[in-house]
Amino acid sequence: MADPEGTDRIETDLEVVAGVTDRGHTHERNEDAMSLGRWPDGTVAAVVCDGVSTSLAPQRASRTAADAALDVLLTSRAPAEERVEAAATAAASAVSSLGRDGDPHAPSCTLVCALVRPDEIAVAWVGDSRAYWLAPPDAAEPARAVTSDHSWAAQMVAAGVIGEADAMRDPRAHAITRWLGAGGTTEPEVVTLRPTGRGALLLCTDGLWNYLPGAADLAAVALPELADGGAIAAAEALTTLALDAGGRDNITVVVIPVGSDRPIRVISGHEK
Repeated sequence: MADPEGTDRIETDLEVVAGVTDRGHTHERNEDAMSLGRWPDGTVAAVVCDGVSTSLAPQRASRTAADAALDVLLTSRAPAEERVEAAATAAASAVSSLGRDGDPHAPSCTLVCALVRPDEIAVAWVGDSRAYWLAPPDAAEPARAVTSDHSWAAQMVAAGVIGEADAMRDPRAHAITRWLGAGGTTEPEVVTLRPTGRGALLLCTDGLWNYLPGAADLAAVALPELADGGAIAAAEALTTLALDAGGRDNITVVVIPVGSDRPIRVISGHEK
């Protein structure tokens, strides 16, 4: 199928951050979007959005949300945690403006965004697009998921109703409980990390993590590529993995290298 907007595959390499968004093998269009930015001082901003396919024009929601969030991340002077929260809130407002009041099928999407400095990482998210901390096996702070999905499966597991394996096999597993757009609960969840060791922050849609959800497994693929070819090589390798595994969904992968020689630790996490 023709791609008049040129969004079937986009690769962006800013060296300190790089990303790939790909239509995959089965979808008619790419309903994901990403927006990346950087400052001369090494600060990096990144946004990843995944359109809700049951809504109308989900690709518009993703593109609108990604651009609105990045604008706040690049222009606000607020502290990092407040800035990512404001970015997610601005994205929600922008997406809401795309539809008519009361329209349950108005454009909708999920979002994960990050502001990354050499000594601080702030992440905000709504829905099931994820952030991961990637680190080698011998790191003091191992690779792990930074975000927790706003989804039926995650909610059931957190409540102790069902085990994770059983929850993920349920047909309702990927039903999201928060999203940007009509009828959505749009409050972002926010977490701040203090990076004190080498590694990378990964932002991605479920087109990747459905195939490889484990942080250590993602790190095993991404970090060697990051060392050899930089962030774009790591993003391409993870995208290729998802495509080779079936590519049944749109895939968006953003990789942000993080430096220094000490481990990373969580200093705060809250939900607004």
